[in-house]
Amino acid sequence: MKKIRLLTLAVLISLMVTPIANASTFGVNGLVTVPTADMLDPSELNLTYQHVGDGDLVLGSYGLKEGLEIGGVAQWPNGLDDDGDNYLLVKVNVLKEDANYMPEMSLGIVDRSLYLVASKSTNFYGIRAHLGVADKDMIKDRVFVGVNKVLNPVTISSGDGAFNIPTTTVSVEYNDGVNLGANFDFGSGISADLGVLDFDDFTFGINFKNKF
Repeated sequence: MKKIRLLTLAVLISLMVTPIANASTFGVNGLVTVPTADMLDPSELNLTYQHVGDGDLVLGSYGLKEGLEIGGVAQWPNGLDDDGDNYLLVKVNVLKEDANYMPEMSLGIVDRSLYLVASKSTNFYGIRAHLGVADKDMIKDRVFVGVNKVLNPVTISSGDGAFNIPTTTVSVEYNDGVNLGANFDFGSGISADLGVLDFDDFTFGINFKNKF
């Protein structure tokens, strides 16, 4: 517990003094624009393309070992025809979720800056809740919250046969506005997502995840 308190204090201090990259997606383990405490498994690779507002982003991350993932982002805030930014990502799990009240907690490094986020599954309709802190350049209010829920696959029958709707995860978050999202898992490590940012801009993307 002492180690966790020291890590938490270090994050809070760094958030007051360090600028952060404009991180707008966190791959398969993010909500719409904010991270969660969930981690990639060891040797698991995540590749993501995301279009957010007028910008484009390509992300790659890899589960180096249990509780540690590394990656990088190439981001073009004004589209692929404009100059872009590159930065590194590192994420470390600092607390494991249990069946009682203990949440999952992870510490993330985006470029030279940090965020801290906790995630916890609940018995309330299977909702998973997330709460974190970050630099104001990343999260204007410094604090972000969100929830997501996995919907069971649905089979639709018709006169010509039947087809399955992909497993869908719906998300709601607050990040300087209310953002809504949905992720559609097609299996074989491929998924797609759609989102609405503050009921104004749209975001969409495609993800690939597999073990290597």
